[in-house]
Amino acid sequence: MPQSGCGTYLLGLLPSGATAKTYFAHYTVTSQSESILKAIAREDARRYVYNAVVSFLGGIGGLHTQQAAWAVTKLYYSAFYVGRAALCRADRIIFHVPKPSGGGHTQYELIVRAGETARIVSNPPSTHKLVARRFKEIGYPAFMASLEVDGHDPFLWMMEQREYWQYRAARFPDPDMPDMLAQVDIARVQRLLEEYASDPTGLFLSDPDHALLAIPFRLVTWALTHESLVSDGAANDDDLAYLRKRCQIGNQVLGGIRRLLV
Repeated sequence: MPQSGCGTYLLGLLPSGATAKTYFAHYTVTSQSESILKAIAREDARRYVYNAVVSFLGGIGGLHTQQAAWAVTKLYYSAFYVGRAALCRADRIIFHVPKPSGGGHTQYELIVRAGETARIVSNPPSTHKLVARRFKEIGYPAFMASLEVDGHDPFLWMMEQREYWQYRAARFPDPDMPDMLAQVDIARVQRLLEEYASDPTGLFLSDPDHALLAIPFRLVTWALTHESLVSDGAANDDDLAYLRKRCQIGNQVLGGIRRLLV
């Protein structure tokens, strides 16, 4: 699986011949490594937000081309990447260490603070569920603080939609839209995004017919307001120009995203 910059740095600390399980059982963050890891975590956050924007625009593109299952997956992933970015900004690192047998990875978590130690996380077993849990613990954005969709946590609800259409659905609905996207008129998607952005009561965010588009949109715009994506490790001016170009969907321009790509 792709490794974060922090994960790459931590694995690079392994002495020759040492096993990760033994090394990280005794690894403790020092003042020096705290500064290094925090700087790398900020770059990881920018990269995750970049991925979130690409995934969101890919989801909109899937709606435009009537590839519903693809759109559901990409819209969920945009929210997932925002969650990972939020954890990095809160100095919480998730990284993965290959098992010696070659059979998968061991998942670790580390709070970037001097004196903290790395720990193995096996419950929940997946990175997706771990990100969902930790994102809620550190504090959702204000618009998600008390939000529910069909009585469920909004992040977990989106995860369930993705898992159903990616793994359990008997067939893809294409070119028809699944129920949770049936009310989304792609011909007026820019107008819908404007309504989501100015939704003071969370009406669209909590509506199962709109939540799969509304929540990722609000999360991506929230993430983009924290800092510019431009950095040596995340995106350059050409990358931003590419993203702004992808904000053109048919004859519509997704202004709510495009104006934040500066």
